[in-house]
Amino acid sequence: MGPTVFQNPFSTRFVRPGAIPWHSTDTSLNSLFLRLYDTDNRAIICGPHGTGKSTILSHLASAAQRQGLQVHCLRMCSWLDAIGVMRVFAIINPKYSLVSIDSWERLGFLGWFLCRLADFRGIRVVVTVHHRTWWNNWPVLLNTEVDEKTFHGLVQELLAKFSGTETIEFNDAMLKDVFQRHSGNLRESFFELYDHYERQYRTTLSAK
Repeated sequence: MGPTVFQNPFSTRFVRPGAIPWHSTDTSLNSLFLRLYDTDNRAIICGPHGTGKSTILSHLASAAQRQGLQVHCLRMCSWLDAIGVMRVFAIINPKYSLVSIDSWERLGFLGWFLCRLADFRGIRVVVTVHHRTWWNNWPVLLNTEVDEKTFHGLVQELLAKFSGTETIEFNDAMLKDVFQRHSGNLRESFFELYDHYERQYRTTLSAK
């Protein structure tokens, strides 16, 4: 066998939306998907930066595909992306489709028009926002927040995937400090742990 290829468990490909398995102590993914029907098929996932909104949206999209729905995944970077949303809203069959839209609030006031279009056509749509906007009266499907216990669990889960290579561990005090300094932002916390892991790996190699 050849040498083991070094992989940092906090690399983007391992922590990007959809890469980390579903984690929730309050509800299952299936029950969350079913809850969408109770919101008249249009709902919001709301929460601060880095608390898993995009990840949850990705898991919901996968659940919809397993249900046989045609899924359209969009990410808003500016109000100009409203053109793409309008095009999708206009051509899809609402009965057999789900539209997932990340960073919905970036559409600004144009979002108000698109909300009305989705309501008029009966489109099944889930969007993510950091703060609920005045022009969107869709119900909140889920408020995202991450506690310290969940963060520790995710870190240990990621580390366990690579237990067959170098044994690198982070103590609880350090993880608590990282989590608190980034105010519960998982994305930023994982970025910092990526750097920690790289440094510890190099130290381990140099000590051999």
